[in-house]
Amino acid sequence: MTMPNENRPLKTAKQIAHELGVCERTVTRMVRKGILPATKGGCGGRTSPLILEREALKNLNRKKG
Repeated sequence: MTMPNENRPLKTAKQIAHELGVCERTVTRMVRKGILPATKGGCGGRTSPLILEREALKNLNRKKG
């Protein structure tokens, strides 16, 4: 049985950092460099949440490992 949260996109740098095992600043850096295909939610400002699909995170882990 699939858990509902497994299909939902990650929405904060903190959530993404936790999944990757890195700090939030590293996540921000990876997004800026284009390593993570995250987009800005909300109005897209500096404090807007990031949106990263879990499938993209799985693909990143496959490339890394």
